[in-house]
Amino acid sequence: MLQQPGTSPLRASQVLAASLMSALVVIGVALSSVFAGRHHQGSIPIWPFLVLVAEAAVAAVAIQLIGYRVPPLPSGLAADEARSRGLLAFQQSMILRFALAESVALVAIVLSFAVRAATVTPYLLGAAISLVLMGLHVWPSERVIARVQENLDRDGGRSELATALRGG
Repeated sequence: MLQQPGTSPLRASQVLAASLMSALVVIGVALSSVFAGRHHQGSIPIWPFLVLVAEAAVAAVAIQLIGYRVPPLPSGLAADEARSRGLLAFQQSMILRFALAESVALVAIVLSFAVRAATVTPYLLGAAISLVLMGLHVWPSERVIARVQENLDRDGGRSELATALRGG
C-alpha cells in the first residue's frame, strides 16, 4: 500500500478503508440520478430483498471463514521481517474482506435494474449492509487488528502488528 512519508501504516489503512466505503455512497448518488424521473409502476417485489439478505449472510460467513486467514509467521523470524510480512498480510486480508463485504452492494446494483419497477431501493439496502460489514471487518479497528495479529502469531511468530501499524 502506498503511503506518504511520515504517515503510519494504520493511517494509510484508515484512508484506504474510508475511500472504499465512501465509494458506495458515490455509487448510490449516481444510481439515484439514473433512476430519477422514472415513475414506479406498482410495488417492488420481495424477492430482491430476500436475495440481498441471502447474499449478506453468505458474505458475512465468507468474511469469517476466509477474510481473516493469513499465513502464520514462523517463530524465530527477524523482527523487521516479521513486521513487514505482518503488514503485508494485514493489507491483503483487508482488501479480501472489503471485496466480500462489497459483494452485497454489487448484487444490489444488479437487482436495482432487474426489478420491474427499476428503483434504487435495493441498492440502498445492499449498500447499507455492505457498509455495516465494512465497518465491522474492513475498518482497521483494534478488534480487527487483534484478530489478524492473533492469526499471524498462532505458530509462535511475533508480528507486533498493532505496533507496526502505528509506525513503531
